[in-house]
Amino acid sequence: MIYLFPSLDTFTEETLSRALPFLPPARREYALHFRRIEDQKRTVIGYLLLVYGLRKEYGMRKLPDISLSPSGKPCLIGKNMPFFSISHSGSYVGCALHHSEIGLDIQQTVPLRPAVVRRICTPEEKLSIVTDEDFCRLWTKKESAVKLTGEGITGDFRDILLLHPEIHTVSLPLEKGKYYLSYSFM
Repeated sequence: MIYLFPSLDTFTEETLSRALPFLPPARREYALHFRRIEDQKRTVIGYLLLVYGLRKEYGMRKLPDISLSPSGKPCLIGKNMPFFSISHSGSYVGCALHHSEIGLDIQQTVPLRPAVVRRICTPEEKLSIVTDEDFCRLWTKKESAVKLTGEGITGDFRDILLLHPEIHTVSLPLEKGKYYLSYSFM
């Protein structure tokens, strides 16, 4: 299940101040380490979406502790825990929950930069990139795949979709292509 918060502006600074006491101390400290208020809001909203989703989908009243896998991917500690992935860009914050590994990415469409296209695209993918939206869609697919595998943006980022044919990735436009959301699963 994907939970999406589409309007960062509606989460006011007052709402942020009221929400912070409900976060565990480590999560609150992490949110407040960001200088920009928008980044603090995104962090808090992502956590709240996770809590909401775990309660709604799995009946969890208390959020399990969060740890990092050896690759640095956040995960819930405990037996038979669901998997999650959080992403944000611009005014959107999303959280995906699933019974198996999942990766989620949201990106705001920005003007195409040829140097970035050359760095992250295979020759075949380069041929399919015509518009800013084409690139954003492909970027979110790759980013959600590396969030799924925990690999991160490494030297294999260019070939990530080829190296993992078992990964299924779905990409959806938001606001008529102003943003793209992609999620990946095995």
